[in-house]
Amino acid sequence: MAKVTISEGMNWKKTLQQRHTELIQLRNDNSNEETRYMGANATPLVKKPTYDVKQLDALITRVARELRLVDQAIKNANAKFKLDYEMDEAVLGQVE
Repeated sequence: MAKVTISEGMNWKKTLQQRHTELIQLRNDNSNEETRYMGANATPLVKKPTYDVKQLDALITRVARELRLVDQAIKNANAKFKLDYEMDEAVLGQVE
């Protein structure tokens, strides 16, 4: 895998966060067996889990781990590099 810039890492982190949220929602929707009664005759409609729970949890764990790793890499990069900019607090001004 190639090294990425800080900007690319931040975009990848955002993508990982969205995927993690999607997977959590999928796990919550998939977690239980649901029975609904439809129609005039009240015929039962049983919704069973679509995905293997263990595989889904493993994928969520893998995405969460990758999210932590990219977050730590971004923090390490930010700690090493300084911006070529000097802060001037006087620009904030003071109302008299």
